[in-house]
Amino acid sequence: MDTVQLIEEIEDLIEDASSVPFSKKVMIDADELYDIIHELRQNLPEEIKQAAWITEERERILSEAHREADTVLSDAEKESERIVQEAKQKFDAMVDEHEVVIEARNKAQSLQAKAEQAARTMKMQSITYVDDILSQTQDRLKGVLSVLEDNREELRKN
Repeated sequence: MDTVQLIEEIEDLIEDASSVPFSKKVMIDADELYDIIHELRQNLPEEIKQAAWITEERERILSEAHREADTVLSDAEKESERIVQEAKQKFDAMVDEHEVVIEARNKAQSLQAKAEQAARTMKMQSITYVDDILSQTQDRLKGVLSVLEDNREELRKN
């Protein structure tokens, strides 16, 4: 017999019981009530076990879902931190590369300007040196020409 039928039997027992005059109390056969309660107890534990199992299973599933959600959230936060860190490193590297490129260009321009200045200086020094040598050669040639003219004049006088 199922639990609902046993409860209905208890209700029938109470309805069919004789009432005590001038009160709401009734007289019930105790043995018959104990038999129904005993049978109810025998039927009830299985349903209670099922309800308890369902409750435990529900709690287990919820707990597992919470753990999985926490794990997913934690993993997502770690991944987010890793991505942000990686992006910062790439940004810093790009900034460093940019700064290095700018510094290299500046150094190259400075070196080029120094080299051009050094070349102009060397060219001017070379021109001055050659001009000095040519001037000395010209002066010597003038001296030689002067000697030659003197010698020719002396020859003509003789």
